[in-house]
Amino acid sequence: MEIAFDAIGIEIANEAAFNDLAEDVGKRGEASRLTRKSGILHGRCLKLGEGLEVWSVLYESESGEVHRADCRPGFRARFAQKVAPWIMTEIDKEGEAVIHGFIADTETEVLFELQNLTEVGTRIFERDVLRVGLCGLAYRAEVLKTAEKGFWRAFNEIALNIADTENDWSLCGRVLAISSLRNHLSGTDLYWIYLDLGEFKIEVLVNQRALKGEDLEIGAYFKADVWLQGHILSENPARNSYEGVDWRHRPAEFWKNFKRLN
Repeated sequence: MEIAFDAIGIEIANEAAFNDLAEDVGKRGEASRLTRKSGILHGRCLKLGEGLEVWSVLYESESGEVHRADCRPGFRARFAQKVAPWIMTEIDKEGEAVIHGFIADTETEVLFELQNLTEVGTRIFERDVLRVGLCGLAYRAEVLKTAEKGFWRAFNEIALNIADTENDWSLCGRVLAISSLRNHLSGTDLYWIYLDLGEFKIEVLVNQRALKGEDLEIGAYFKADVWLQGHILSENPARNSYEGVDWRHRPAEFWKNFKRLN
């Protein structure tokens, strides 16, 4: 999963860099929490703008001991998908929740890391159909010279086991839309790409430096290996669209606009 950080423009060179990032997210991230039978999950979400995020999760045991369970890259998808039927597997002590199911009314299988479990609570999981945003964070990607039949398959090309938590996928599809965006924390340029895979449509995020092959354009064919992650979409549109602090500007500069002249 660490290699997927590159897709959102953050380089994780070693374990020390990973730990430093997790600590920063813990300090600056938006807080949420969820009580489970075995303890409490404390979520921290550092919003970097344009849908880019880093999530850190702390696990607090019944005895009050706290340790960092997970730190992972994220992106809030722009389009909604419906997943039904579905099943969720939680690994509380590792701060993870994985949803395995099907795109509604299709035979297309998905298994993805759920980012915002601590944000949405548990009541929403009483529903038969989940409304989610899905985006694959690409760690290998290529624009093809010629058209190729679209596909969506588990990375290891083996049928998924619902007890497994492997959410790496291989895909190929035709480019429907492209958008350039920048991680303002690192200054790295990225591409958001919307693809028609034939079976369904999916969003992919890729670091511009990592993209191989031909020029990226509408109608081109794109192949990638991705780490699939997603969010449960809130009933509150404002909640879904909130981008957090704009880190391009210092907070002090913002408050200067409200300074009263005597």
